[in-house]
Amino acid sequence: MENKRNEGRKRWAEKHPDVAPTPSMKRRMVQHDYQGRAIYMITLCVEGRTPRLGTLCGPDAGHPSPWVSLTALGERVKAEWLGIPHYYPQIKVLALALMPDHMHGILFATEQLPVHLGRVINGFKTGCNRAARELGQSLPLWEPGYTDGVLQGKGQLERWRDYLNDNPRRLWVKRQHHDYFTVTHHLSIANTTVSALGNLRLLQQPSIMQVYCSRRMSEEEITRESDRLLAVGAVLVSPAISPGEKAIMKRALETGVPIILICNNGFAAMSKPGGRLFDACAAGRVLLVSPFDHRNDYQPLTAACCREMNALARAIATRR
Repeated sequence: MENKRNEGRKRWAEKHPDVAPTPSMKRRMVQHDYQGRAIYMITLCVEGRTPRLGTLCGPDAGHPSPWVSLTALGERVKAEWLGIPHYYPQIKVLALALMPDHMHGILFATEQLPVHLGRVINGFKTGCNRAARELGQSLPLWEPGYTDGVLQGKGQLERWRDYLNDNPRRLWVKRQHHDYFTVTHHLSIANTTVSALGNLRLLQQPSIMQVYCSRRMSEEEITRESDRLLAVGAVLVSPAISPGEKAIMKRALETGVPIILICNNGFAAMSKPGGRLFDACAAGRVLLVSPFDHRNDYQPLTAACCREMNALARAIATRR
């Protein structure tokens, strides 16, 4: 797998000899043409994650949801982002979400770009640094590099827009429930060292039951097992690997039953759950646990990995 990634990066470098590689480019989609027609979600972080772009404000009479009041620098950054099509008419700006210490934006390259996308982002960052200098602020404004996501499938653009629009609320929720959104490293559970995110007190609940379903189980059998587990009123723990396990853990999440989810990837410092898991985590109903280190790249789910996660779920349920 690693050899294939290295070969892909080598081919990419040969195709784009004018773009100097940076550490952040290791996260790029291998073999994707970053001058071609595509839609991207771009994320940039302020140097040192200092809140230089705005202030998070809570709900009030004029704003029923949390929102971000931009600083003078934040307003200039917004203008620079919206002005990208002035320099690259092949690009449409579809969205922007400025947070106090980072930003997300969506760009649509409607036709072949004259330069690599990285040149576009570097130009934007240069304009932002110029604005910071004019305002008498320190440089650089941004951390090195950036993160991009390439639109892949139907419905993804709408999910991106929803994520950007919901960013202030999510940050507000995280600040109200800081303990539940802080990653704990080097935690010992059943003689296994893990990282965890969520409500650690779920590990001390008097009743914890493992969700384990064979792939050969019928839908009727899965429904019966789901009814049995949810009727007990216990915390459910599982890596949710098989279809039956996924269905039961999903139903538990939807009905407010607390869950401990074993993950096949560890957590970075800024990791947070997505989708329904986010609000359930804020309510103290979720704990994510992983016996593995965090990796940026995709890790295939091997048989050995499945056995290790199921063993951890069993140990948590039996307190061994």
